[in-house]
Amino acid sequence: SHTSLACVFEGEIVGGVTYRRHATQAFAEIAFCAVSATHQVRGYGTRLMNQLKEHCKREGIHFLLTYADNHAIGYFRKQGFQKQVTMKRERWLGYIKDYDGG
Repeated sequence: SHTSLACVFEGEIVGGVTYRRHATQAFAEIAFCAVSATHQVRGYGTRLMNQLKEHCKREGIHFLLTYADNHAIGYFRKQGFQKQVTMKRERWLGYIKDYDGG
Protein backbone atom coordinates (compact mmCIF):
# COMPACT_ATOMS: atom_id res chain seq x y z
CA SER A 1 0.00 0.00 0.00
CA HIS A 2 3.08 2.25 -0.02
CA THR A 3 4.91 3.73 -3.00
CA SER A 4 8.55 4.77 -2.99
CA LEU A 5 10.61 7.08 -5.18
CA ALA A 6 14.41 7.01 -5.15
CA CYS A 7 16.92 9.74 -5.90
CA VAL A 8 19.89 8.31 -7.81
CA PHE A 9 23.18 10.13 -8.39
CA GLU A 10 25.94 8.50 -10.44
CA GLY A 11 24.32 5.07 -10.03
CA GLU A 12 23.99 5.36 -6.23
CA ILE A 13 20.76 5.84 -4.31
CA VAL A 14 21.28 9.03 -2.30
CA GLY A 15 17.73 9.62 -1.10
CA GLY A 16 14.18 8.41 -1.11
CA VAL A 17 10.62 9.10 -0.16
CA THR A 18 7.85 6.64 0.68
CA TYR A 19 4.20 7.59 0.81
CA ARG A 20 0.85 5.94 1.35
CA ARG A 21 -1.95 7.03 -0.92
CA HIS A 22 -5.51 7.45 0.34
CA ALA A 23 -7.26 7.66 -3.02
CA THR A 24 -10.81 8.04 -1.69
CA GLN A 25 -9.69 11.07 0.32
CA ALA A 26 -7.39 12.48 -2.41
CA PHE A 27 -4.39 12.79 -0.10
CA ALA A 28 -1.18 10.93 0.68
CA GLU A 29 0.83 10.53 3.85
CA ILE A 30 4.61 10.81 3.56
CA ALA A 31 5.88 7.97 5.75
CA PHE A 32 9.61 8.32 5.05
CA CYS A 33 11.81 10.95 3.44
CA ALA A 34 15.60 11.04 3.64
CA VAL A 35 18.73 12.10 1.79
CA SER A 36 22.15 10.71 2.75
CA ALA A 37 24.17 13.03 4.98
CA THR A 38 26.89 13.43 2.34
CA HIS A 39 24.33 14.59 -0.25
CA GLN A 40 22.28 16.98 1.88
CA VAL A 41 22.11 20.71 1.13
CA ARG A 42 22.82 20.05 -2.55
CA GLY A 43 19.26 20.21 -3.88
CA TYR A 44 18.54 16.48 -3.92
CA GLY A 45 15.81 16.75 -1.30
CA THR A 46 14.12 19.54 -3.24
CA ARG A 47 14.30 17.56 -6.48
CA LEU A 48 12.94 14.49 -4.74
CA MET A 49 10.01 16.42 -3.25
CA ASN A 50 9.27 18.12 -6.59
CA GLN A 51 9.14 14.71 -8.27
CA LEU A 52 6.82 13.43 -5.54
CA LYS A 53 4.49 16.42 -5.95
CA GLU A 54 4.30 15.92 -9.73
CA HIS A 55 3.77 12.18 -9.31
CA CYS A 56 0.95 12.83 -6.83
CA LYS A 57 -0.73 15.37 -9.14
CA ARG A 58 -0.85 12.73 -11.88
CA GLU A 59 -2.48 10.32 -9.40
CA GLY A 60 -5.18 12.84 -8.39
CA ILE A 61 -3.69 13.51 -4.96
CA HIS A 62 -4.44 17.06 -3.81
CA PHE A 63 -2.82 17.09 -0.35
CA LEU A 64 0.34 15.68 1.24
CA LEU A 65 0.51 15.16 4.99
CA THR A 66 3.39 14.05 7.19
CA TYR A 67 4.56 14.00 10.77
CA ALA A 68 7.97 15.71 10.86
CA ASP A 69 10.37 15.50 13.77
CA ASN A 70 12.10 18.65 14.97
CA HIS A 71 15.09 18.07 12.66
CA ALA A 72 12.89 17.79 9.55
CA ILE A 73 10.53 20.72 10.12
CA GLY A 74 12.86 23.18 8.36
CA TYR A 75 13.15 20.93 5.33
CA PHE A 76 9.40 20.49 4.98
CA ARG A 77 8.78 24.21 5.52
CA LYS A 78 11.27 24.93 2.71
CA GLN A 79 9.30 22.53 0.50
CA GLY A 80 6.09 24.50 1.06
CA PHE A 81 4.58 22.52 3.92
CA GLN A 82 3.05 24.19 6.94
CA LYS A 83 2.41 23.02 10.49
CA GLN A 84 -1.28 23.80 10.36
CA VAL A 85 -3.31 21.24 8.41
CA THR A 86 -5.66 23.10 6.06
CA MET A 87 -7.53 20.01 4.89
CA LYS A 88 -10.74 19.29 6.81
CA ARG A 89 -10.06 17.07 9.81
CA GLU A 90 -12.82 14.61 8.89
CA ARG A 91 -11.03 13.94 5.62
CA TRP A 92 -7.79 12.69 7.20
CA LEU A 93 -8.66 11.67 10.77
CA GLY A 94 -8.40 7.91 11.12
CA TYR A 95 -6.52 7.52 7.84
CA ILE A 96 -3.02 8.54 8.87
CA LYS A 97 -0.83 6.95 11.51
CA ASP A 98 -0.70 8.85 14.77
CA TYR A 99 2.70 9.23 16.41
CA ASP A 100 3.55 10.13 19.98
CA GLY A 101 4.62 13.75 20.08
CA GLY A 102 3.07 14.45 16.67
